[in-house]
Amino acid sequence: MGRRRLHRRGDAWAHAADHVTAHALALLGPRGGARPRVLDVGTGSGPAALAAARAGARVTGLDPETGLLRTAARRARREGLAVRTRFVAGDARALPFADGAFDVVLSTFGVMFAPDPARCAAELVRVCRPGGLLAVAAWTPDGVFGRIAPTVTRHLGRPRAAASPTRWGRPEPLRAWFAPLPVTLRTRVVRVRVAYPSLEHAVTAFEDKPGPLREHRAALEAAGRWRAARGDLAALFAAHDRATDGSLVLDVPYLRVTGRRR
Repeated sequence: MGRRRLHRRGDAWAHAADHVTAHALALLGPRGGARPRVLDVGTGSGPAALAAARAGARVTGLDPETGLLRTAARRARREGLAVRTRFVAGDARALPFADGAFDVVLSTFGVMFAPDPARCAAELVRVCRPGGLLAVAAWTPDGVFGRIAPTVTRHLGRPRAAASPTRWGRPEPLRAWFAPLPVTLRTRVVRVRVAYPSLEHAVTAFEDKPGPLREHRAALEAAGRWRAARGDLAALFAAHDRATDGSLVLDVPYLRVTGRRR
């Protein structure tokens, strides 16, 4: 099991994205003064893209959700990073970029939600230049964040989807998807520690977060089942709480995947 990375208040996605991005850029090494070209697939509101831009990279963030891209662009402008970032709408299964266009291809908790993982894996590798770095992070299925969706969706009263996003959080399927591709992979489980002012604050933050959970919530509210699902979500967080002062502290594992493009 990897080292615990952080202990601060805020968004676990952003904290993990900072470290995955820094790790990939460090592995890439210096480029003779040239700014590395970074692609962030499934950028969402831009935590990994902005982390790369802060480190001096030229960054493209891609996501299918235009609302999230607007949020990412606003954040870049606020931080004075607009000159080094651009955000484009697109599909991880058909990236709108030339072969070998990027030095580093990232996806922190983004591509895991796209359909057809083998095709997505091929696209990530295709747009990475030979000698470049691939870096993917995904919540492990047995960790607290990996268990959020199953905890909530069991209240929907329909069969659980076979294609869980947390497949990206297990080394075995990942290695099968990337095996035919010209990339050498390394995997490691890393933990990010995050704190919230209270259990209620954490539940509220998650139920309002854009993405699959908010969609599940809408369906459950329509069926009159959200209150029970929300209670189970709170119980899940409480069962993993490490705080003793009334706040909420979670140690959240994710799988960090790095690959060198051959």
